[in-house]
Amino acid sequence: MIEFFATHSREIRIGLIIVGVLIAVVLLFGLPIILLQSMIRLSTPYILGSLAALLASRAGVLNLAIEGKMLLGAFIAAAVQYKSGLDPLFGVLAAMLFGGLMGLVFAILYLRIRVNLIVLALAVNLFVANATVFFLRVSFGQFGTLADPSIQQLPPLQLPIISSLPFFGPLLSGYNAIVYISWIMVFLVWVLLFRTQFGRHIRAVGENREAAETAGINVTRVQVFALTISGMLAGMAGAFLSIGVLSQFLENMTNGRGWIAITVSLFAFEQPVGAFITSLFFGLSEALSFYLQSRPELNLPPDLLLSMPQIVTIVALVLVALRIRGAELVKRRNFAAQFGQELANLRRGVLTSGQD
Repeated sequence: MIEFFATHSREIRIGLIIVGVLIAVVLLFGLPIILLQSMIRLSTPYILGSLAALLASRAGVLNLAIEGKMLLGAFIAAAVQYKSGLDPLFGVLAAMLFGGLMGLVFAILYLRIRVNLIVLALAVNLFVANATVFFLRVSFGQFGTLADPSIQQLPPLQLPIISSLPFFGPLLSGYNAIVYISWIMVFLVWVLLFRTQFGRHIRAVGENREAAETAGINVTRVQVFALTISGMLAGMAGAFLSIGVLSQFLENMTNGRGWIAITVSLFAFEQPVGAFITSLFFGLSEALSFYLQSRPELNLPPDLLLSMPQIVTIVALVLVALRIRGAELVKRRNFAAQFGQELANLRRGVLTSGQD
C-alpha cells in the first residue's frame, strides 16, 4: 500500500484535485444560496487564523496561541467601539495592533527568555481567556456579554459589476470588509512566502534553522516578524467574530476556532491557497450545523448538529496524522532499500557512487 502511494503520488494528487473540483461544482450549484453565503462568511476566521498559523510554522515556530490572540482581538474590537463610538474599522485596526503586540511579546518570551513553547502558548490562551472576563466585569460592569448600541457591526459592501451578476452577485457580494481582506491576505501571504527573498528566508528558517544561520540569515528577526504578523492576522480574525458577525463580545466567543485554524493549516500542507480552500470546507461544516438546526422537520439530534465542526476537526487531525505517519514509513523504506543496495555493492567490492 505504501509503495503504491509512493509510486503513484502524482496520479493520486491529480485525482484528488479532480474530485475536489467536482465536489466544489456540486456544492456550488446544488446547495441553497443562503447556505453558501453562510459558508463564505463563517470561513473568514478560519482563513485568517490558518494564515496566522502557517506563517509562524513556516518560520519554524508552532504557534499554539492562535486561540488566545483571536479572543483578544474580539475583545479589543468591541471594547474600542464601546469606549470611543468610532467607525468599526478603528476597532479592527485596534484588534490587529493588540494582536501584533501579543505576537511580539510571545516572540520575545520564546526567543529571548527561552520559555517552553507549549507552556507559553497555553499560558497565553489561559491568560487572555481570564483577562477578558476580568476586564469585562471591572471596566465595563458586564458579566458574560458586552453589548451596547455604540458597538456597531461592520457594514456590508456591494462589489461593483459583480453585485449585478445573476448568480455570483448574491454569492460573492454583500459581505463586510474583513471577508474581502481575508481573500486578499491569502494572495499576499502566498506572494510573501514564494515570490520574495524574505519569504525564502522564512521558509529556510522553518526547514533548517542551523543551515539558515550558516547562510547569514537573521533567524531571530525572521521569527519575530512572522510571529508579529501572525498575531495581527489572529487579531483581525477575532475582530470579525465580535463586530463582523455580531455587534457584541461574548465570553470565550472564539469557542475553539483558533485550534481549528491550526488544524486547517496542517491539513492544507501549510499552503495559503490550500488553507483558503480547507477553510471554506470548515466554514461549510459550521454553516451546515446552523442550517440543519433551523430545520426542525428533519428531527436530527441537536447535540450532533452542534458538534459537527468538532467532528470534522477530529477527522482532519486523523488524516493529518495518517499522512505524517505514511510519509515517515515511506522515508524509512526508501532509506532501508538504499542502504541495502549500498551494502550489496560493498559485498561485491563495488564502490558507491561519488567515491574514488
